[in-house]
Amino acid sequence: MKSLCFTILLFLGFSLVACNKDKDSTIPSTNGSPASFIGKWTGKYGFSNDVPDHFFSLNIKTDGEIQELNSSGVAKGKGTWVMQGNTLKGNYKMLFIPFNEYSVIVTINSSGQMEGTWGYDKDGTDGGKLLLAKQ
Repeated sequence: MKSLCFTILLFLGFSLVACNKDKDSTIPSTNGSPASFIGKWTGKYGFSNDVPDHFFSLNIKTDGEIQELNSSGVAKGKGTWVMQGNTLKGNYKMLFIPFNEYSVIVTINSSGQMEGTWGYDKDGTDGGKLLLAKQ
């Protein structure tokens, strides 16, 4: 009887270890991968070297589209994004006159926030700083 109980416990123990191993191996690290950027991000932007303090929101879509969203979550700018290493670079135009063009260059920091710079036209650095949290 003791050997049967021991065998059952041993089998259950191996089953749990095997399940945990399988689970761990299927969860890749996504920090800096395209998948880690997908979704809606909300936070602040600032001008030049100022601390970001103006509302800003982006929607990064899986199909390569980037949107700037207003505070109601409606797209007010649309464009495209690409990955370069762990950095996302996006470029978009506003959907209203005068159809200004903006760019962002962002990474995901160790706190899971998107941070980087924004700029005019295709520069991505001459506007100021960004700091956003995933929604």
